[in-house]
Amino acid sequence: MNLGISIPMYNEEGNAERVISRMLSHLDSLDISFVLAVVNNGSSDATGVVLDRISARDKRVIPIHLEQNQGYGGGIQAGLKSLMTYRPEIIGWSWGDGQVCATSISSLYQKCVAGADLAKTHRIERQDGYRRRIISSLYARGMRRMGTRTPDINGCPKLFRWSFFEQLQLESHDWFLDAEAILKAEKMGGTIHNEPAIMEPRASGESKVRLWTLVEFAKNMTRWTFKRY
Repeated sequence: MNLGISIPMYNEEGNAERVISRMLSHLDSLDISFVLAVVNNGSSDATGVVLDRISARDKRVIPIHLEQNQGYGGGIQAGLKSLMTYRPEIIGWSWGDGQVCATSISSLYQKCVAGADLAKTHRIERQDGYRRRIISSLYARGMRRMGTRTPDINGCPKLFRWSFFEQLQLESHDWFLDAEAILKAEKMGGTIHNEPAIMEPRASGESKVRLWTLVEFAKNMTRWTFKRY
């Protein structure tokens, strides 16, 4: 197995078909074996029905249904757990909202094959609303204060070489998962590749990022700081 990607979806009924179909089409062009673990993260709409329909057409799409929402990181972790049995050479996660084009995966995958421990996007143009721009800016400031050298810590997709990913032992089940991955990767001296990407506007639905996300992130940064010392 060459590639395994976890994709969390929460109330993405309007995006699921388009996002997964585009990803399947792109990955097919790479001529590699892959599995997509798509997580219906406690959705209250028909996201799960759409995922089951896609899986019936293509068994490389594994639908995972969580009765209750497990948070951003929890959804990703559920998908990653299901991918463990495949032991893919490259493993990682992406978003289910369609805001980053699927074509970025090919370049990230090739960078990992060439030796990068972690390859991710760095969004150079974004379509965020005012609230999310403020939150993202505060995220970035907080991470710089913690000494990270990596731009756009939340940029996705994120792909890892399996041998490196195993060593990270990621624990977060909330919005801190991306930050934890970057902080641990840097601490371990991993090679991190950042691929410029243009963020696309949402075709349907709304962002799940809220002001509470910032409070949660601040708590995690404080916990991480004390954990280091």
